[in-house]
Amino acid sequence: MCLGIPGIVTKVGVNDAEFAEVEVSSIRRTVHLGMVADSSVEVGDWLLIHVGFAIAKLDEDEAIRTVDFQAQSGKDYQQEIDAFASLIGGEDQI
Repeated sequence: MCLGIPGIVTKVGVNDAEFAEVEVSSIRRTVHLGMVADSSVEVGDWLLIHVGFAIAKLDEDEAIRTVDFQAQSGKDYQQEIDAFASLIGGEDQI
C-alpha cells in the first residue's frame, strides 16, 4: 500500500526553484514541487509527499494528526518511510 506522508520543508530551491528539501522521520530528501506550484512553499511548511513529489500543502495541525495516525498503522507506514529513505540518488536527492 502506498501512502502520502507529511514532511516539513527545510530548504526551498534545491538545485532548481521547483525542488525543496523536506524532512520525514529524521530523513531528508529533495522533492519536486510541480504539483503544488500554485501555492508558495516556504521553510517550515508541511507538504504531503508521495514518491518524490509534493502533492499537497498541509497546515501543521493536519500534518501532525496525519503523522500520528499513520504511525499507528504500523507496517504500511514503515514501508512508506523505508521507501522514502531509499529513494535513488543518496541522502539529499530524489
